Amino acid sequence: MSTCMLCLGSNDNPSDNISEAVTTLTRIFPDIRWGDTVVTTAEGVSFPVPDYHNRAAIFTTTMDISSLKSLFKEIEKACGRIASSKSTGIVPLDIDLLQYDGEVLKPEDMESAYVRQALSTIR
Repeated sequence: MSTCMLCLGSNDNPSDNISEAVTTLTRIFPDIRWGDTVVTTAEGVSFPVPDYHNRAAIFTTTMDISSLKSLFKEIEKACGRIASSKSTGIVPLDIDLLQYDGEVLKPEDMESAYVRQALSTIR
């Protein structure tokens, strides 16, 4: 079993999209532990966009990194994510695999204030 960390983000219908992702991921990974929702302003965007709702979790899995990323992309698409979402600044759902079995996959995200804040709320 591998221990993983993820962070969800949404600024388009965030309550529903985060809830849908939490329900789906909890069904797939029954041992998942969720943190609280953290609301933050967008980082690195030069035009106004709605605030992001972020939620982090820790879980274990036998899935490999590639399979997890594919699963996350399917969940994002089911919540309305399209290829142009990031460029428009309107993101229905973003699921980032931050860490896999101790290996940090997204070091810049792990340094972000919103990710650190979301991770700090996991019980």
